[in-house]
Amino acid sequence: MADEKRTLYLVDGSWIIFRAFHVLPPLTNSRGLPTGATYGFMRMLVKLLKDVRPTHIGVAFDSAHKTFRDDLFEAYKANRDAMPDELGAQIPYIHRAVEALGIKRIMVDGFEADDVIGTLAVRAAREGFNAVIVTGDKDFKQLVSPRITLWDTMNDRRTGVREVRETFGVEPAAVVDIMALTGDTIDNVKGLPGAGPKTANALIGHFGSLEALFGGLERLGEITTARLPKNLAEKIREHRADIELARKLVRIDTDVALPLGPADLARPGLDRPQLTELLRELEFPTMLNELAPAAERAAAPDADHAPATPVTRDNLAALAKTLARAPHLAFDFAADPSGAATLKLKAAGDARVFSLEAELFPAIATALAAAVPSKACHDLKTQIGLAGRHSIDLHGVDFDTLLAGFLVNPGKAEPSLADLCNEYLVAPGGSSSAAASAPAAIEALAAILGPRLKQDGLEPLLREIELPVARVLAAMEAEGVGVDADALGAISAEFGTELERIEAATYAIAGKPFNLNSPTQLRAVLFDDLKLSAKGLKKTKSGYSTDADSLEKLSAVHPLPKKIIEYRTLAKLKSTYSDTLPTLIDRTDGRIHTSFHQAVTATGRLSSTDPNLQNIPTRSPAGRRIRRAFVPRPGAILLSADYSQIDLRILAHLSGDPTLIESFARDEDIHARTAAEVLGIAPDRVDAEARRLAKVINFGIIYGMGPQRLAGELAIPIAEASAYIKRYFERLAGVRAWFDSTLAEARERGYVTTMYGRRRYLPELTGPDGGARAQAERIAINTPIQGSAADLIKLAMVRLHSTISEQKLAARILLQVHDELLLEVPRDGLEPADDAVRREMEGVAALRVPLRVEVKSGLNWAEMTSR
Repeated sequence: MADEKRTLYLVDGSWIIFRAFHVLPPLTNSRGLPTGATYGFMRMLVKLLKDVRPTHIGVAFDSAHKTFRDDLFEAYKANRDAMPDELGAQIPYIHRAVEALGIKRIMVDGFEADDVIGTLAVRAAREGFNAVIVTGDKDFKQLVSPRITLWDTMNDRRTGVREVRETFGVEPAAVVDIMALTGDTIDNVKGLPGAGPKTANALIGHFGSLEALFGGLERLGEITTARLPKNLAEKIREHRADIELARKLVRIDTDVALPLGPADLARPGLDRPQLTELLRELEFPTMLNELAPAAERAAAPDADHAPATPVTRDNLAALAKTLARAPHLAFDFAADPSGAATLKLKAAGDARVFSLEAELFPAIATALAAAVPSKACHDLKTQIGLAGRHSIDLHGVDFDTLLAGFLVNPGKAEPSLADLCNEYLVAPGGSSSAAASAPAAIEALAAILGPRLKQDGLEPLLREIELPVARVLAAMEAEGVGVDADALGAISAEFGTELERIEAATYAIAGKPFNLNSPTQLRAVLFDDLKLSAKGLKKTKSGYSTDADSLEKLSAVHPLPKKIIEYRTLAKLKSTYSDTLPTLIDRTDGRIHTSFHQAVTATGRLSSTDPNLQNIPTRSPAGRRIRRAFVPRPGAILLSADYSQIDLRILAHLSGDPTLIESFARDEDIHARTAAEVLGIAPDRVDAEARRLAKVINFGIIYGMGPQRLAGELAIPIAEASAYIKRYFERLAGVRAWFDSTLAEARERGYVTTMYGRRRYLPELTGPDGGARAQAERIAINTPIQGSAADLIKLAMVRLHSTISEQKLAARILLQVHDELLLEVPRDGLEPADDAVRREMEGVAALRVPLRVEVKSGLNWAEMTSR
């Protein structure tokens, strides 16, 4: 029997590197060395070390050499771009970081990190360990067993045998057969063309394996869990070789000859000299303060502070008395990788930190639900979710260190408690006992950040918008949104067929077949075969760029680049949405529960992940097909409320421009009015094309579009675009004056603000880099507009959520996407919900111009009618 305390953590280093590189903003040190991916990688690894304090841990990386899969299939991963130079420069530093943190780094020539991890995980399970694979890569689901689990630390998602069964309907060992059928477009693994997850799950779920499927094709009619194409048997026979090759490519090798085993991955602790040298070279002062001194305490992490006081039934009464007397509480709910929850509490004026296990939560639920004492935490939205799992309704929270830290410094997204401790509580070269306990750290940070918020005029923003909207977002995440899995499966199959059609059309144009996903092959077709001019295109280490901007330019002279754009757009929709959304459906309620983030974008706009629902196209036919799969519960209807031209209305309010104000006051078509003013057309002569031009100009001005960019957008000469911009500012002089005064004030203060006081710091405005300065000027104009719109819709969400509760409406807010709110409403409750939405959204603020909301309803998110 395995010892529960012996857990081996196996970190997928390659996955974390690329995730950090693509998610985090680029950073450089004073010598120009890119450091963003290194910083993100180290932050994740340090957090893991702090959260679980592993005794055994290893980090695996892909080898730079060819693998056995390249020998099996020459085009394996051929569609992937070469590693960007700015990432490649960071790899040696990332390797050094792993070693400096006292962790074994493992690479084996001829194999990928997946194979190294798979081999170690299987061996660990045999040798009495529990193995936790730290990754977000779905391929590892084939390895899951009672002793092997997955942990996506970036999204805190854990996957065990139960989750794999719920997702695929098969045992983990059969997942590789499902993957062989679906293939992998990212890695250029073909599989069975057109087979999405639903089809593959149904086939393997019924037959149990590929071998049984191949031998039982005449029995496909027995399957009732999915709608299968009539020619499926013939298609499987035709592509059997592709499927069998795909299985060899996607199967993780668990028998790699390794120079070490699980027991060799015991972690000795930090290598202080190496770590100090590395962090100084990278110029990570906060991390240096946090980690370098901690090397001396690695073996005894609790040496400099008193341990938390465990609460038992014997001393529960004493805790109750302490809470009753306390004017203020700091608290922190936490869940470990197994899902076990703990709660730590600290009362103001009492040095003790109390620690409770989940079975004692009911005893303090009343205190946490009461408005008094007031409370502070880190990440209120997440805390509400964790508390809700134990039927605790949190109230009285008047401070959130995550939100406060972000408001004070919006350049650092979602600051962790450790980051804030090291920024505000740790003296250079020292350490803070407050940082060792979450409630103590929260209490200490609130004492520092609270006055800072008041000083910067940010306290009302926290109190009136950010804290209340965190509660709304927690409710939205819990509610989820309904999706039609069958419809998504059909859409995915349709997209697969459409991709094949585009592929064939592209081959016809090129005069030969080639891998559309391979930049190398595409480059050869464009510039060698078709002899297209590369003038004006970006050049990378591997040749001329084939990114979207480059293809857009080339589309003006040849039809093939346009086909590639069409193919990439549809392939991304397929992989991101129609293929992926079904895997994110919660099996308990059949809904998707996205995660909302309110401390990521510097403008204050909300974002979402898992899935990201902000980027589903609204106007393209393919995007509308995806939206059509979002549906209400039986007996309900979807209600969409979208602010009309909110950015332009806020511009009118901020600038006080009389032309804009008059136009909105009269409810005129603002784009038609702009066409008349700027293009010099009589109002009754403005046609659709003139209105389109004016619309581009209106929004282009807000986003700081110059003559060159505007000319490109409108396909007109630069001189003509310059004339349009000049006339725009002549006719709307109030806008020009506001632009000038906003920029002057931003240069003087170093930041801009929204209507509600949200700040965005722009030191580049007075910097020497002309390009960075021009970009900062565009941001300085856009942020007050876009940020104010973000604040307004958050405030509207708070008001609407409150009204729904007070009036006991059955409506529920499901999603917030850009300027739109999506609600689910019982059919007999549509009218009161419509009234509430209009009243709260249009009445959220008294501007110089009226706010207008376009309300629609329908049985899916795509097909809605105006109300």
